[in-house]
Amino acid sequence: MACCAIPAVGICQSNPDQEPEPAPPNDIEEIIVQGQRNMGRLRLDMNLAEDHVFGLFNSLNSDDEFDIECRREAPTGSHIKRRVCEARFVRELTAEAARRYVDEGIYVPNREKMMLKQKQLRAEMDVVVAEHPEFLEALKEYSNAQERYQYARKKN
Repeated sequence: MACCAIPAVGICQSNPDQEPEPAPPNDIEEIIVQGQRNMGRLRLDMNLAEDHVFGLFNSLNSDDEFDIECRREAPTGSHIKRRVCEARFVRELTAEAARRYVDEGIYVPNREKMMLKQKQLRAEMDVVVAEHPEFLEALKEYSNAQERYQYARKKN
């Protein structure tokens, strides 16, 4: 067996009299392949952009009750969770109405206060957009992500 290994080594050795093969050129063409993003990835991109917008808004607004928080919850009568984003005041006013229902036995939604707070929230967003160009840019990125997602949904 030892004599079979010796000739194999001799075949692999290079001959010093032969010229070496030229190295491949450095200017290799670059090929870029763009694949289609799947719906899950587009939805994730949109949610991340939305999270960025709300996180930025929450850090820039003047009142914590205007902070917008997102979570996943199943609507009443369903087990399928959905993404829900709402201002803190919405959750607080809803909880207040639920407490009144439990304590007093009557459900009295505070529509007037809810509408007033929503109007104030829109005004606060206008102020943040006017004073912080980075927030406006984040809104544009979110809008673009939404459009890409909606376009892909219609296409499929």
